[in-house]
Amino acid sequence: MPSCRDDADLMYRLLVQGVTDYAIYMLSPDGAIANWNAGAQRAKGYTADEIVGRNFACFYSPEDRAAGWPERGLRTARQEGRFEAEGWRLRKDGSRFWAHVVIDAIHDDEGRFFGFAKITRDCTERRANALKLDSALDNLDLAMSNMAQGLCLIDDDGRVVLANERMHAILAVPGGEPLVGASIGEVLAETLSEAASLRFLQDHLRRDLNLNWPEISEIVDGGRVLSVTTRRLASGGWVSTFVDVTERRRFETQIQHLAQHDPLTDLANRATLRQALTETLASARWEDCAVLYIDLDRFKPINDMFGHAVGDQLLQEVARRLRLTVGRQDVIARLGGDEFALILRPAEPQRVAETARTILDALNRPYAVKRLPIRIGASIGIAVAPLAGRDPDILLRNADLALYEAKKEGRNRYSFYDPAMGDKAAARSALEADLNRAVERREFVLHYQPIVRARTGATIGFEALLRWRRPDGVAMSPADFVPVAEEAGLMPEIGAWILAEACREATAWPAHLTVAVNVSATQLRSALFIDAVERALAESGLPPHRLEIEITETAVLQNRELALSLLRRLRALGVMIALDDFGTGYSSLSFVHTFPLTRLKIDRSFVRGLGHDPQSAAIVRAIIGLSRSLGLAVTAEGVETEDQRRLLAKERGLDLQGYLFGHPEAAARLDPQLKLRRSARRLALPKEGRGKVQEHPEAA
Repeated sequence: MPSCRDDADLMYRLLVQGVTDYAIYMLSPDGAIANWNAGAQRAKGYTADEIVGRNFACFYSPEDRAAGWPERGLRTARQEGRFEAEGWRLRKDGSRFWAHVVIDAIHDDEGRFFGFAKITRDCTERRANALKLDSALDNLDLAMSNMAQGLCLIDDDGRVVLANERMHAILAVPGGEPLVGASIGEVLAETLSEAASLRFLQDHLRRDLNLNWPEISEIVDGGRVLSVTTRRLASGGWVSTFVDVTERRRFETQIQHLAQHDPLTDLANRATLRQALTETLASARWEDCAVLYIDLDRFKPINDMFGHAVGDQLLQEVARRLRLTVGRQDVIARLGGDEFALILRPAEPQRVAETARTILDALNRPYAVKRLPIRIGASIGIAVAPLAGRDPDILLRNADLALYEAKKEGRNRYSFYDPAMGDKAAARSALEADLNRAVERREFVLHYQPIVRARTGATIGFEALLRWRRPDGVAMSPADFVPVAEEAGLMPEIGAWILAEACREATAWPAHLTVAVNVSATQLRSALFIDAVERALAESGLPPHRLEIEITETAVLQNRELALSLLRRLRALGVMIALDDFGTGYSSLSFVHTFPLTRLKIDRSFVRGLGHDPQSAAIVRAIIGLSRSLGLAVTAEGVETEDQRRLLAKERGLDLQGYLFGHPEAAARLDPQLKLRRSARRLALPKEGRGKVQEHPEAA
């Protein structure tokens, strides 16, 4: 009958053989496998019949066997009683698994060694998870080390549990002292100003979860701005991130400033002015306010003559002078180009008028830009609320209407808005609508004024002048409708028609007669002008030398380089070029020297003074002498009396034009000796370009 000991051995053996999670088997002293349990079969794939009797070294890789790892394990177990290690082992199918191995030396009751007990556990999954965790921790450490934000974990007692390198840098912890374990309150007290640390402690370390405290706030610490985000943890404590947003806030401030100010002068821009005006009109603080609309006089010719660099510096100096005229409660803005505006708050009538006069005086003083002596002026339109309106757009519009009136009255002055100005604006809009219809219905006609030789009285040509009779029978003066047509963008279309019609009608005249056509600044700013001239000559068959283009210095100054290029192309075609109103511009001698002129026209203001103004006579003789020396023809305009004709006839080679020789007439009513052969057809208005015809009434 089996003993109790035998029963215990049997039960132990059965228990070991039934274990499936661990490979448990015995080794002989030389490492041969003596038995095999279910866990070993599951882990390594061998059945007991396949593996018992083989050396356990078959579970090692060839490299480990060559290195003697199996023998080393047995030797350690024999010498020390146990060998424990982890490493790669091989299954029957050659696949690897990560094994935790324990080898124990086995002795009998009498201490005799008779083999080893080996326990192996498959830890492949555990190892993989551990590696993933290690990798995640490494990545977390790397991420925290490279975060742009300073991060710290604070426990419920206000002590730092974790802090990254950026946190040390932002707080500039003295001496590189570790933050972990330190009180966050003490750390902030040492690294931030008292106000900044108190703000953080008040806003971010409140313990009452029911309080509505901010998760994000900004702390100003001297010249720095820190954005702090704090989130409370359910388990207690806080996580706070610190970001130094000093440069960002500075940049945002600059962007906001640029969005609200003119980049050249640093004055408020149009949008900011309108916003300020809206707030002013809606505020009960200001009972009234005034808008001063300021436009510089003579700025564009200066800008074109000396270049944009000079023009920009001039605008900056204008802005500086304007700043000196306003109070701290007032708003001064640049609207664009050479236009400025000022909101006066409050707007007592005396203060408004005094401010306007101060501005005019300040802007009229001489400027010295790049050592150039420059003088400009200004015109000001004033609209006072609430009489001139309570809406910002209406108030600005009415100030603009007042500005237009100031310019009409002679510039360098100010004008208050009057309701009658609105009526004028309405009439102007109606006139613009009529002009649009006139273009479509071909209501314009040309009249011609003769140009004669001073000594013989022989007609040498005519100047074409634009005329318009409205459908109601009222004849409109060119001085009234041409500026409106110019602003409405109709003049290039009208100007092209004038060229075509004048050339067509001139072909019916004797071959020695020329036709002169006035050209505006708008036409001289467009390359389409050359196309219009070429088309008029080609369609009419008029020889180019019989066409004379009249320009003014004012028109050319608006774009000197482009105008010079266009006029040179005209001369290359053979077209003649006359400079009108000579002697009244800014730099006539410079023009005569630079531009490809063929004729000078003496302004009527000098002709008017002949016989009683010695200076006028001297100027006329000087212009004639200059023209002779340069080989240019000369025409004296505005000859209206026999005395004027007689005095001018003494000059050799001079041509005359004026009412004394004939008023402008339609082509059909010209001197019968011209034997005009008028075409039965009317020429349609061409549809290209938009420009201006003439500056003074008689020549328009």
